[in-house]
Amino acid sequence: MTEERANKIYDILVKYGANEYMRRSFINAHTCPDVCTEWRFMGELGFGGKYRSERNTVDCYREDETKERLKLIKKINKELEKIK
Repeated sequence: MTEERANKIYDILVKYGANEYMRRSFINAHTCPDVCTEWRFMGELGFGGKYRSERNTVDCYREDETKERLKLIKKINKELEKIK
């Protein structure tokens, strides 16, 4: 993943509650040779809110799912889908 793409993805995650101070760590983890496949950003998806780089999607722990969070996951994934 390029740094530019990682930044665009993290912009979306920050919009939904990820901490800005973790941006550099996210970028480093997703642009190195041993790419991170799962990043816990929590935010509005609760403690289990995760970004999955292999699918370019977010989800959360099943026990954290609510109707509102499932709608939010769908919305975030729609935004992530636009990033090529």
